Amino acid sequence: MSGQDLLRFSGQTACYSVAGLVVGGTSTKIQIAATNGAGVDFCIDGIAYHKTDADDITMTALANQAASTSCLYMVTLTSDGTLAVSKGNEITTTDIGVVGGTLQWPVIPDDVCPIGGFKMSIDSTASGWTCGTTALDAANVVGSDATYYDFLGGIPLAPQVS
Repeated sequence: MSGQDLLRFSGQTACYSVAGLVVGGTSTKIQIAATNGAGVDFCIDGIAYHKTDADDITMTALANQAASTSCLYMVTLTSDGTLAVSKGNEITTTDIGVVGGTLQWPVIPDDVCPIGGFKMSIDSTASGWTCGTTALDAANVVGSDATYYDFLGGIPLAPQVS
């Protein structure tokens, strides 16, 4: 095959079933509760994989998110089904929607598939929130829980402004 043919038939990295991300039975962990009841089908560089539904998946410990901010976190799977979380840009919640006030998804690491994500908005009553340590439904989380997003076929291209 020529180089152009290889490019034309190169593999895709995408999630092909809704992960159904929610807070786990242990509130510092996440759960995959796929809407199909069987788990998540995904591809990394054109090779297909499957991750069965799972509760209480430990999330990556990340830097503290400050009080009065919002942030997007991306949830990814490796080919062996290991879940990881990466943190996007943290922005003062009152700045969202004004000039320059957009939430961005973090850069996707190599060799993983993004299956979804979540948005954390933290109020001013505590010192912040820490992924992998603080409960997803902690008292200082605006709306009492994270806002979850499931990706199907790719990730949203546009930044979030609300």
